[in-house]
Amino acid sequence: MSGCTRQLRAGMGGPYALDFGAVLSMGTAQGADMSMLAELLPSMERILLDKFSEDAPDDGTA
Repeated sequence: MSGCTRQLRAGMGGPYALDFGAVLSMGTAQGADMSMLAELLPSMERILLDKFSEDAPDDGTA
């Protein structure tokens, strides 16, 4: 689903979660299979956050 990376919750340490409400609203608007989206969303969140973590510069603060 396009646009999910813009639905991240972030703090001083970087992104820490997806805004599930926003992602589910986007899914509804795009006609997604909501049952499947609800099933996959937690795994998708972990993959996305892991990717952001890999791409983050190692500045010694984490």
